[in-house]
Amino acid sequence: MRWNGACSIIGVVRATLHPVLLGLAVLAACDRGLDDEVEEIVANRSAQAVSAKTNLTLLAEKFAGEPELAGMTVDEARARAVELVENELRQLAFVGCERELVADPMLGTIDAAVVDCRIGVLRIDGQMHAQVEIETASCDTGACPSAVVWTLEEFDLEIGTGDARPHLSGTVVLRDPVDAALPMSWETGDDFVLDNRLGSFATRSTASWRITEDRCVENMQLEARLDRLDATQDDPDADLEPQVGQIVVSAQDVARCPGKCATSGEVRLAFGRGRVLEWDFAGQIVDVLAPGGHTFTTTLVCNE
Repeated sequence: MRWNGACSIIGVVRATLHPVLLGLAVLAACDRGLDDEVEEIVANRSAQAVSAKTNLTLLAEKFAGEPELAGMTVDEARARAVELVENELRQLAFVGCERELVADPMLGTIDAAVVDCRIGVLRIDGQMHAQVEIETASCDTGACPSAVVWTLEEFDLEIGTGDARPHLSGTVVLRDPVDAALPMSWETGDDFVLDNRLGSFATRSTASWRITEDRCVENMQLEARLDRLDATQDDPDADLEPQVGQIVVSAQDVARCPGKCATSGEVRLAFGRGRVLEWDFAGQIVDVLAPGGHTFTTTLVCNE
């Protein structure tokens, strides 16, 4: 049985309360203690998921198109999209970086494997198969390329700053409008999994964002759900998993630079049986608003 410090209220009230009231006070204190633990777990799982997905945006940006695609035929745009990505992946240079790239402009495919390569301060290791399609829209000449859509399959990458890097795997669909004024976006498949220091999570998500000139993420809008996959009886938090349940995260206007904690953005999430947490990102320490007006301060692990 889990023992929580809040239950020490027994010794304080034993001499002054009627036995029935004493029992109610003890149960309330113990429940609040367990609630605190659950809320801390939920906040940190959600914050680390947001951080891992901002890492993914910096890789996704390598699959961006260019405005000039709008003036090409679909076949020309497909071949050019492959060329752009191949060039970007070949620039992942770093001492010891190894990469294998096989690009087919006619088929619109790229197969890539990288070992100890870098995107800025982020280390990446893994592999993927990517297939591009060109969306079209009506134009003066009939139908012109309007967006580049890459489907990443056999996607299996570690992306982060240290040895304990988030591991992302599954299907991702990246969409980049030819119109540079519109943001890039993704949708992950039902098979998408995030592994990090807190566990293994099935995580379906949608997101849009922009990348600044200094290679930071800004204006990120993220909708995601987290379902724990690897909870066992040996896990120290196993008895709390039923209270955590599925976590549904909505993050708005997140700004984060690689290897650092988010500096702005609003997070609202629901977990368990509809309980809600909210906070504003402002670095590693955040003040979380919990159910019933309860608040707590927590230190996030968000710089990986």
